[in-house]
Amino acid sequence: MALSFQDAYTKFQTISGSTNATDLTQAKQDINIGYSRFNAAIMRYFTRKQAFTDLVAQQRYYQTPVDTVRVMNVTATVSGSYAYPLKQIRDEQDWRELLIVPGYASNFITHYFVYGNDQIGLYPLPAQTVASGLRFVYQPQDVYLTKDDYITGTVAITNGSTAVIGTGTSWTQAAHGNLQLQVTDGSDGNWYDILAVNSTTSITLKTPYVGPSISSVYRLGQPFIFPPEYDDTPVDYALSRFYESRNNPVRAKYHNDKYQESVTDALEKYASSSTSRVITDEIDFVNLWRIPPTPGT
Repeated sequence: MALSFQDAYTKFQTISGSTNATDLTQAKQDINIGYSRFNAAIMRYFTRKQAFTDLVAQQRYYQTPVDTVRVMNVTATVSGSYAYPLKQIRDEQDWRELLIVPGYASNFITHYFVYGNDQIGLYPLPAQTVASGLRFVYQPQDVYLTKDDYITGTVAITNGSTAVIGTGTSWTQAAHGNLQLQVTDGSDGNWYDILAVNSTTSITLKTPYVGPSISSVYRLGQPFIFPPEYDDTPVDYALSRFYESRNNPVRAKYHNDKYQESVTDALEKYASSSTSRVITDEIDFVNLWRIPPTPGT
């Protein structure tokens, strides 16, 4: 069962034995730092997002989503229907050479170039406007976790439904809209994204509930978004920093070693988005779109 941020924070307090307010404030920061560093090591495959924006005729440069860490893939809808994956130009000299003829436009976009952390350029210029024609796949900034679990009242949920009805609850979009829901009676341990908080007693989930229909205790919380077997990793990072500050190198090394072991293990298992290296017939597949045209044809 995946831990929430409050679970991790409580575990830090239990292991460290500290009740000092300064220590605990620092612990919250270090838990988040350890979480972000771990996700960065495994390329944020578990938090990857996509976003769409309009392709605009004669517009070369486009802002990336505000929470972008790194753009991973871009596709452009061409000729009204084909979502073509663009090739990244990594060298600025190569990019500048493409722009020698600056006004060249086409319905068939082929390349993109990343400018800093908030903008990409397209080549050639789009010849037409296409609504939601540009698709970004990107690594997002990790959400900074701060919130305690909310457990007031009970919930009723039907298997296969996205509707959650609360009894004795006081939900609001501002306080709870960015949390996730988990049933805590042992019947279903999954976390469910909240699509909308409709009222103090009504929530809509992003995906249908897969557990048995229940009227049960629950919690709204902020779970770590990575494989649950590594839930202790951010705590170990925070504890290593805590014991460094206490001039206890033995305990600091112990928790730092556990953190590094988790990172190494996760890199071996999860640093690729593919779950298998099995060779298939797809290797022999020839994509006709990628064959350069023969001169004169």
